[in-house]
Amino acid sequence: MRLHIRHETRYTYETPVSDSIQYIRLTPRNTPQQRIHDWHLQAPGEASQMVDGFGNPVTVMSLDKAVNEIVLTAEGIVDLTGKPLTRDDSPFPPEVFLRQTPLTEADEALKALAVQYPSNKRGLIRLMKHLREHVAFMPGATTVTHTASEAFKLKAGVCQDHTHMFLACCRHIGVPARYVSGYIHSSNDAHVATHAWAEAWIGRNWQTFDVVNTLNVAESHIKLAVGLDYRDAAPVRGVRAGGGMEQMETRAWVTNPAGNQ
Repeated sequence: MRLHIRHETRYTYETPVSDSIQYIRLTPRNTPQQRIHDWHLQAPGEASQMVDGFGNPVTVMSLDKAVNEIVLTAEGIVDLTGKPLTRDDSPFPPEVFLRQTPLTEADEALKALAVQYPSNKRGLIRLMKHLREHVAFMPGATTVTHTASEAFKLKAGVCQDHTHMFLACCRHIGVPARYVSGYIHSSNDAHVATHAWAEAWIGRNWQTFDVVNTLNVAESHIKLAVGLDYRDAAPVRGVRAGGGMEQMETRAWVTNPAGNQ
C-alpha cells in the first residue's frame, strides 16, 4: 500500500526566540516493512544530519536569529510491504530494552498486572487488550511528562501512555520492549495520524503491539523512530533562549492516493 504523509508542526512564542536548536526525528528509514520513495523535511535555519544511538535518522536544526515562530514540514511517499518484523535492526542487543526509565518504571499496581500474563505472544496480546479495556483513550487527560504508573492510576491517557504502560509490564516480566513513534493510516479522516506503539522482542523477532488499536500487526503503520520511551523517539525535542510561553500546533495527514490496498 502506497501512502502520502504530510506533517506540519508550528511553534509560536510570546516573545522572540533568540537562539534555538532542535533535534528532529521526522524522517523514516527503509526497512523490510516500509520503502521510502520520496521524503522532504523543511525547517528554518541551518540543518545537519546524524544518526542517534538507537539508529534513528536525526535532523539537527540550529537557528541563531530572532523569530516569533518556527514551522517544520515533513512530507513524502512511503510504500508499506505488509511484511512482519523478522529481524533485529537495532545497534544494541534486545536486552538493552529491558531497562526501565522514569516514564516506564512500574509501580506495584503495574507489576501485579504484568505477572498475570505469560511472556509469550499470546500472553502479551492479552496484556495489551487488558490495558486498552481498563485505560480509556482520552486526549487531554495527560501530558508528555506523565508516567506509566500515573496514567494507569488515572485510567486515562493517549497512545504514548498506553505504550509506556505496556513497556513497563513487558520489562517487568523480562520481555525486551521498545517505544515506536510514527504515523498510522486510517480510512476515518478524524483519526489522529501521529501515533505511538510498542515492539516486543519475542523469540528472534520484534513484533508490533499497538495498544490503542489492539493490533499485533503493523499493516498501516509508518515508523519514524524507536527508543526506550517517548523522550528517545519524540518527533521534535530541543532547547531555546527566550521566547517566553510557547504554543505548539501539529497536524498530520496520512492518505492512500490510490484509494485501495
